[in-house]
Amino acid sequence: MTIRFIPVADIHDPLTVTLGLSGASGTGKTYSALLVARGLAEAATGRSGAPIGYVDTENRRALHYKQAFPEMAHFDMQAVDADGNLVGFGPERWIEVIDAAEEAQLPVLVIDSFSHAWEGVGGVLDLHAQTLDRLTRGDDSKKDARSQLAWAEVKPRYRRLIDRIVRANCHMVICTRAKPVLQDPRSGKNARKTRTRRADVPWDVAGDGDLLFEMPAMMMLDPAAPGCPVHQIKCAYQFRALFDPRRPMGVETGRAMAAWAKGQGDAQAQKQLLDDARAAARKGRDAFTAFWNSDRGKEHRALLRSILDECQSLAREADAEAEACDTDPFGLPPLPEHHALSDADRARIAAEVRAETDRLAREAAGP
Repeated sequence: MTIRFIPVADIHDPLTVTLGLSGASGTGKTYSALLVARGLAEAATGRSGAPIGYVDTENRRALHYKQAFPEMAHFDMQAVDADGNLVGFGPERWIEVIDAAEEAQLPVLVIDSFSHAWEGVGGVLDLHAQTLDRLTRGDDSKKDARSQLAWAEVKPRYRRLIDRIVRANCHMVICTRAKPVLQDPRSGKNARKTRTRRADVPWDVAGDGDLLFEMPAMMMLDPAAPGCPVHQIKCAYQFRALFDPRRPMGVETGRAMAAWAKGQGDAQAQKQLLDDARAAARKGRDAFTAFWNSDRGKEHRALLRSILDECQSLAREADAEAEACDTDPFGLPPLPEHHALSDADRARIAAEVRAETDRLAREAAGP
């Protein structure tokens, strides 16, 4: 195989983007996915009514919107085939679906719900359980010891699926179910770790954590605000301005993501803007306020709002540090109690100082 490095100036093929949407029932996943997919498809093809591929594992739920989205190309993905044979939701089957979408030249593919690939019949958890039963031959006492061996067989198959998604030649919107996380009444945060690795998000994805961080944007929806990206698990800097937790996602969200994928022209400029905003915030409130009200700040308010909380926190920390300037000892905060010296410590230190003073005096006096 010949390995060839290509100058980036010679690469003009548009990129593809993958958006993850997770949420419980009633959060607007299906409708939001269709709206964003419409924007992705129209921007990618340059024409209205471009087809939207839809993989439906939710008992044909997407067909509730077939009048609103006549451009939908629907695939009813079930655990059994037309003859009633169990086929399940194994990794290889999903790869076949993506292959078929590319062969049909669909500009965008929606998967709703990808949770079946993880916890459905024939999904990863089911495959692990079957493999573990085979390795232990029904002996439950051996399951803990051989669980990792079972994962060693199943996980590579799933990783091939993840790699296929990452390398897809069409845009993708991947929906997953979400489950509530038990809350700790003392801290008000999650009582256990979640796959999103966020203690402040009271929902957990019904799926694997690996896929979440392969996508440039992953949004957790909440029943209190259907369609709104309330909890932004991950969002690449080039998409920060597109997701407002107070506003539902729509066709324009998809159009903007596809436009970036076509050009990628201002991605670096956006990153530089955010870096400059953080640098200003590290100088304190006045410096960040000046940056915010500058011509540059006014022009890019929507993007700057995506990191406003972070910059406000940086500015407060900078101001607090400036107030505790170590040139004024009376402006320093008091030492914690564990730093205070006891009477015994003071006596010991005084004795050590006297002994050292006496030793230096003897050396100076000579023999």
